Amino acid sequence: MNSINLIVSLLIFLFILVFLYLFQLSKNSNSLEAELKNFDNNSSVNINEILNPVFKSKGLESNSYTIKADKGFQDEPYIRLYNLKAEFEDNDNGLFYVSADEGLYNQQNQTIKLSGNVIILDEFKNKIYTKKALIEMIEKKINLLEEVISISKESSISSNSSVLDETNNTVTYSGNVKVKIENE
Repeated sequence: MNSINLIVSLLIFLFILVFLYLFQLSKNSNSLEAELKNFDNNSSVNINEILNPVFKSKGLESNSYTIKADKGFQDEPYIRLYNLKAEFEDNDNGLFYVSADEGLYNQQNQTIKLSGNVIILDEFKNKIYTKKALIEMIEKKINLLEEVISISKESSISSNSSVLDETNNTVTYSGNVKVKIENE
């Protein structure tokens, strides 16, 4: 009789443990589902995918520009662009062309942060390569931020960073600057 009571007590105890385990598992599952639902509601509401976006400015107060990309994701006020190509006009109506793997464009501030294989080419075939850049259309500045290489017909300049300031007509190289001038 004692052994039967012991077995029945163990079975009841085991049943209670299984019940508590399943209850806790259900509670964790409901909590996880609620957390995933909350994440989906908060993270994707304001993000829109844009295929082949094009942004243009005809510039009454600033120079005109066109920015194109293969695709973009808009998350106010920024638009993340991929495989972008852009065309900017300078003060003398000259054009320069920009390409980059990625860009973060802010229409309100008229700025674009570029990263990955950034190349800037002007109409005189001068080329600038860098890893990161910031173009400020209103301020008329290009900040070249990482591993800058400028190549023209007669020279090449490498530096850690550089600022092209169209308003003041200056180019400033910073960091470890190396200049190579070719004589013909």
